[in-house]
Amino acid sequence: MFDELSHYLPRPIEAPDLPGHGASSDLPTTFESVVGLVEWLASGEPPALIGYSMGGRLALRYALERPVAGLVLISTGPGVANPVEREERRISDERLAAGIATQGVEAFIDTWLGNPMFGGIAKRHEIWRAVDRETRLLSSADGLARALVSYGQGSQPFLGDRLAQLRVPTLIVAGGDDAKYMAIARAMHRAIDGSQLVIIEGVGHAVVGEDPAELGDVISRFLY
Repeated sequence: MFDELSHYLPRPIEAPDLPGHGASSDLPTTFESVVGLVEWLASGEPPALIGYSMGGRLALRYALERPVAGLVLISTGPGVANPVEREERRISDERLAAGIATQGVEAFIDTWLGNPMFGGIAKRHEIWRAVDRETRLLSSADGLARALVSYGQGSQPFLGDRLAQLRVPTLIVAGGDDAKYMAIARAMHRAIDGSQLVIIEGVGHAVVGEDPAELGDVISRFLY
């Protein structure tokens, strides 16, 4: 997912598949597994983390519990605050995960990409969209189902009441056409002291795929 973005950054980045996805489909879908993967890649140094959507929630949680050199949060948030809504989301995620096993990865991915929040990537060239789809199809049904249950917003703890604890340079990015996450981004910006907020106009939720060049420039100016 970050391959194209990496071409617009001045330094190489490590972009591992999250546990349950792609080449990491067989890894345990636990936060501890994510931590182990990040720490192994960081080789003992506090990493600068770039997280998009689900990966952003995991990066935020990591930064609240372990040393990091910098934090970039893209189209993401601290989770669902209301316990009732969070439980409803957990049940919904479990149903969706069960459906992956019956309908298969291909049908699930096509349904997932049909979500209006990903409508912006329809503007990309058909070859780009074909490659993006094939990349997503590298995941297994079991891995995606476990990841959805483990990392879904219904299962992850709400982190909004801990944002003021962050003492690390933080960049928050959202697409100007993504009203929901633009509002969440602004709320996080107010809660995280010293954070920077960038709204990229003309793109929706899938900022990484919709405008990697602009996103790369924004990240480069922040981290490098």
